Amino acid sequence: MSEDEPPKTPDVEIEEPETNIVDLKKELESAKKNLVEMDSLNDKIMKLETDVANRDEKIGKFEEELTELRSTDSKNKEAIKDLEHRLSQRELEITRLEGSVEDLSIAKKKIEDLQKEYKKLEEEMRAFQKIAENEPRFVILKDLTEFGEMRLNQVSMKAGVSPAQAKKWLEELERAGLVEIHGEGRDSNPLVSKKK
Repeated sequence: MSEDEPPKTPDVEIEEPETNIVDLKKELESAKKNLVEMDSLNDKIMKLETDVANRDEKIGKFEEELTELRSTDSKNKEAIKDLEHRLSQRELEITRLEGSVEDLSIAKKKIEDLQKEYKKLEEEMRAFQKIAENEPRFVILKDLTEFGEMRLNQVSMKAGVSPAQAKKWLEELERAGLVEIHGEGRDSNPLVSKKK
């Protein structure tokens, strides 16, 4: 090769620029579409991530509420157990009270029976009093009840008998535990009172 000769260009096939540009434009359009789709997908991903974060937050709140509900449930179960225990105690008290009511009704019946018996005895006592009103010992007791204390001579005068007879009756009444004779051995006219 001489210096005067221009250099040879290698034989390279050159594609027609039109074809290459059209393909590039198509690829560019396709890339733009892909880019738009990717932007849309990125927006969707960001939205989904936001939704996931919101749902995670909601789940966290639900878990807190669930924990509170479980705690409340546990407290309610304890309260229910306490109420059931108190209810069983009240039922026992009611059973005892029912037993007491039954005992009271039995006692009431006994009281009614005793009242009837007492009325009967009272009637018998009144009848006996009418009979005994003329009995000298009864008169002595009646006088002692009225005056509190009397001397033997006063008793014999009120009864209309001798002091010896009055003393005999007073001794009978003393043995029966109805009267007291004071200073009997030292005094011929002892003081007599109704026993308290």
